[in-house]
Amino acid sequence: MRISSTHSRWLPTALASAAILGCGGSGSSEPPVDITKSFRSAGVVYAAPTVGSDQSISVQVLTASGVQTLKTAPVDSAKAATVQAALVPGNLVDWVPGTDKNSVKVASDAAATFNVILAKGSSSAAQFNLAKYGASVTRNENVPGPMVAAGWIYNKGAGTITIGDGRIVTADMAGRAYPAPIKRYEETYNVSPDVKVFNVNTANYASSAASDFAAIPVTADYNYATTSRQAAYLLFDNNYQNADKAKVVAIWYFTPKSTADGKPVWDVPTQSPLLADKGNDPVSGQPFATINATGVTQAPYTRSTEPFEIVKGTMYYVGDNEVASYVLKADMGTADPSDDRVIKVDAGWPNSGYQYWKNMELLGLDPRSVTDSWLTHAHGDHYGTIVEQVRMMDNAGKPVRLWGSKEDIIGITSDLQGNAWNIAGTLPASETEIRARTTNYYEFDKWYDYGNVQIKVIWSPGHTTGTTNMLFKVKNPTDGKFYTFGYHGGYGVNGMEAPTAANGWRRLAWQHGFSYLQNTIDTDFVSPQHTNQFPIVEVYQALKAYNRDPANAGQQLTMLDALRSRVFDSPQVNGVNVTTEFANQLEKRRSVITYAASDAANTRYKSIETSGPFKPGRETGLTNVTAKLLDGGKIVQGFVGAQNKNPRIPLLANGIPNATDGYTNDPAGFFVQVAIDVQDAAYKGFLPEGFTQFSPGMNATITYQGGPIESTNAAKGTYHPPEYLRTQRLNSLADAQAILASIAAGRTVTLSLTRDSQIVVPTDVTKTFR
Repeated sequence: MRISSTHSRWLPTALASAAILGCGGSGSSEPPVDITKSFRSAGVVYAAPTVGSDQSISVQVLTASGVQTLKTAPVDSAKAATVQAALVPGNLVDWVPGTDKNSVKVASDAAATFNVILAKGSSSAAQFNLAKYGASVTRNENVPGPMVAAGWIYNKGAGTITIGDGRIVTADMAGRAYPAPIKRYEETYNVSPDVKVFNVNTANYASSAASDFAAIPVTADYNYATTSRQAAYLLFDNNYQNADKAKVVAIWYFTPKSTADGKPVWDVPTQSPLLADKGNDPVSGQPFATINATGVTQAPYTRSTEPFEIVKGTMYYVGDNEVASYVLKADMGTADPSDDRVIKVDAGWPNSGYQYWKNMELLGLDPRSVTDSWLTHAHGDHYGTIVEQVRMMDNAGKPVRLWGSKEDIIGITSDLQGNAWNIAGTLPASETEIRARTTNYYEFDKWYDYGNVQIKVIWSPGHTTGTTNMLFKVKNPTDGKFYTFGYHGGYGVNGMEAPTAANGWRRLAWQHGFSYLQNTIDTDFVSPQHTNQFPIVEVYQALKAYNRDPANAGQQLTMLDALRSRVFDSPQVNGVNVTTEFANQLEKRRSVITYAASDAANTRYKSIETSGPFKPGRETGLTNVTAKLLDGGKIVQGFVGAQNKNPRIPLLANGIPNATDGYTNDPAGFFVQVAIDVQDAAYKGFLPEGFTQFSPGMNATITYQGGPIESTNAAKGTYHPPEYLRTQRLNSLADAQAILASIAAGRTVTLSLTRDSQIVVPTDVTKTFR
């Protein structure tokens, strides 16, 4: 569902009353509110607005009262332009009537005169919205607005209509059929006997016409090959507090019909290895495992998946099968429940909110119980439904606290070294509502203590200006222990494939961030941001298949049993696997940005190794430079492609190898990585503004925008912020152990560096640090 986010819709309760819809009470023990006087009117715009000679605005809409021509009082030209912006044909809008049903009161904030609830336009893609959760008519006079639903019509009966996204699941990933097909995102509603029905023609809105319930077409079936499906918007006579009493009072069905993509949909991510044994698609003839589903913005149902519990009663997965989203239920342990928190991490794709809200409900969580929403970085697939969430909470009368990084929303003005910067934030300028509603900026590198849930946020610029990594420390009520989940908040290469004037400092900062986490953070489990970074959805589906096997009825496992803490096939030292699953996940992306293999595998990539930028003064490397070792170092194994290998669970017996950047698989390679103060005069932990350098891989001289690198994570005033540098690739664990044995924090050594700041390893590896 597309929702305008140009300004806030949190309307004052003093707006004038309206009268067209509904009946019922407030749904509480308080005296019932006369909602017929507090609901705003709503309808679909079917003609472009016009401005009269007196500067009044007129627009034709299809409403639950029938076809209406609405008119505002005269307004000045600036307000006229603002009001008209919402009145695009196909928009479902609400407003406050004026002195009669055909007049509209102009709000003091002209942009709030008409609120855009849903926006159809000429799109052939369907939009989806649950009745009880998501977009609805705006709150007015302290009463939530009526519910709105959207989706494909799958059935209609005597006084009922069924709306959904067509998602149907018939068997688990082991092929065991469910007793009945599962339709998670489908709902059946009661219809008012005098419902108003309109056939809305998106190809020519002017030809839209009144219709009736009997004429409404129904989608033929649930087969994914059925590409022609009937889309509709529905309006109810009541709000979510009275959902059990609510009836549909207006239906707008769209012609030409909306189209599905005709491709199969699975709970696991598209092209998952778990599809390898599922055979071929009878429609296309292609193996199911090779079909890349249509993009989620056009077809959100292609990424829907079952929600699941990770830590009992405390941590949940509520995202789709492409973008992860988590809910953390924090209990401060006091007698006062008002200090408890329900924290939702990440907001996911636009038009997918119906999935996230329903996923929460399926786990017994009220989407309106969320007290805090934490954004991880300013890309649309991670903040896409936040405006919808904010408005849903506003409509309920309990605004949510919105958290984000100041660096992504406003920009970088300084770093911890006191360096001044003028770097713009990544959040688009058009997202004024998100900017206005962000009430809390993160304090980095501190633990937020919410009792049984603790969160640390680590700034890691690169993927965006203000990308954040997070650690979730969650208490497991089963054993009373805290378990730490590592979350990397900006993993994609997006826009950093090759050095440019704008991204040079971000490439270096991004690489630093991965190494910083590998050396300083020890986690129990991975909570990925995307499911192609770590297979958390596949782990759950494999676990579910295991638990559904009758042979395992007496030995049921949990997600904490299914998730691996350390890489199963990594070598052991003193009986412990060298590599954690979190460090392994980090290594995949670090290797992509760093090594020449990227250039060879994908011509769009130009690694730091071949193309830079190289840190100032190191363009030809450094020979026999003095350095101080700041920690005891760590052994880092090359990326192990089979993630979360867990022989206890048949579908995870070989792990989950992900095809994305599969060439980085290098389990036989090892590195030693160390926090280090290199005593060179030129480099001080950042790329200076206007720094000019030749890029061999690009065969061009680039003048770089300056920006912080190591200076994001160092004590204020540090002349040489610690770098986290690693050796060149080693061919054995024994070599890595020999080098590690020579490292001691506080030791001053002599070493050499390549131009991309890899520590040179001589033939005698024990002489690496001299």
